[in-house]
Amino acid sequence: MSKGDGLQFSSKDAEIQYWKGLAEEYLQEIERIQKESDEFIVESQQLEKEYEATIEQNEKKIKDLSLANNKAQNEIDSLKIKLEQCNKENGNLETEITNLKKENSQMAQYIRDLEQKNDDLERSKRINEELIASIEGAFHSAIERNAMLESEVDEKELLKEKLQRFADETRDLKQELLVKDREHVPDNERVLNGYKSPIVDSNRLKENETQTTPVKHDFQATISPASRVMALNIVSDLIRKVGVSKV
Repeated sequence: MSKGDGLQFSSKDAEIQYWKGLAEEYLQEIERIQKESDEFIVESQQLEKEYEATIEQNEKKIKDLSLANNKAQNEIDSLKIKLEQCNKENGNLETEITNLKKENSQMAQYIRDLEQKNDDLERSKRINEELIASIEGAFHSAIERNAMLESEVDEKELLKEKLQRFADETRDLKQELLVKDREHVPDNERVLNGYKSPIVDSNRLKENETQTTPVKHDFQATISPASRVMALNIVSDLIRKVGVSKV
């Protein structure tokens, strides 16, 4: 039912004026609606463009996410393989750790044994050092004794040379006296007077080589042959006594 139904107008002009005003209101309403429609269309187009851009962006994001998902899946598969390898390596490392612990225990025992051997070697070293010091002391004492013995040997060699010269002089003197006695005294007279030719034992003379000081006698040409023979007998007796005491 329209607005004009049941209305009473006083005149045609009033009715025309009423409908004219109503038409203007409708025209204004139509213009407003048209304007809103145009604005809605523009906004719709803008929203459609934005929606299309958003859809395109979302599709691109979905594509990127799909690629990233595939890449992540590949990485997950690779990480699974690496994880299996790591687990295997961890198992091997645990086995090596167990072996290393066992070797470490053996090395600790070996070190303790070495320390014990080192202590034993140090004790042996101290004992050897003391023994070496004792041997060195004995060696120095032996060197001193050897030096003294060498000095005594040198002295004995000197005495030996002197005694040998004395024995040679005595032998020569006896031979000289025997020759002179044979020339001046008959054999029967020498026997009657109790003089005998002295016999020189060369072995006895060699045994007397270690005597300290040889006895020296000066025989002068004025001594008689009998005195010389007596002196030689005395010297021979002394040499024999020295030889007997030496033996």
